[in-house]
Amino acid sequence: MPERPMKEPSDAELVTRCREGDNLAFDALIARYQRKVLGLCLRHLRSYEEACDLAQEVFVQVFQHLRDFQGKSSFSTWLYRVCLNACYNRQRYWRAKGRGGVTSLEGLLEAREAGPDTSALMRSKDAGALDALQRSEDVALLRQALAGLEDSQRRVVELVDIEELSYEKAAQVLEVPVNTVRSRLSRARQQLKLRMVRLRKRLGETTEG
Repeated sequence: MPERPMKEPSDAELVTRCREGDNLAFDALIARYQRKVLGLCLRHLRSYEEACDLAQEVFVQVFQHLRDFQGKSSFSTWLYRVCLNACYNRQRYWRAKGRGGVTSLEGLLEAREAGPDTSALMRSKDAGALDALQRSEDVALLRQALAGLEDSQRRVVELVDIEELSYEKAAQVLEVPVNTVRSRLSRARQQLKLRMVRLRKRLGETTEG
């Protein structure tokens, strides 16, 4: 009889083996999530070299703090949180040094523009002003509108509307209740709608003038 293919170990199994000193298990985790982590860093930093550098730092942090992972959420959620925080910290460092302040949402939007479509921001029926991405001329206005949101609102828009995480997954990443994600997203979309209206009106007045 042909041999059955070996079952891939779960993340939890690999984490347990890592804690027991199995470095090959950590190599397996890196192989499993390297592309996702690199992609997330790249969308935020918009530089392949910078993204590779930060992705390596993320995995170093994960290795160093693996014993702090309590398993309250999945390993992938915890890794996502570590990676996002690393991206935010790198951006804050750049701004403190006077380097061009590219916000995470601006980088994500540019990545979407460069891709085959921008449907991630338009999929939700109640997305309101996010439907503006259907017209490329509105992207710049949307960036301005996003820049005016509070950090908590920007992050939830990023996770749900751009990164396409479920409410539950976003809540785990942000370590807040699901209802908090829903309320923040609702307020953020309302704010975006108002800001887009004002920006379009201001642009129309400038054009007419």
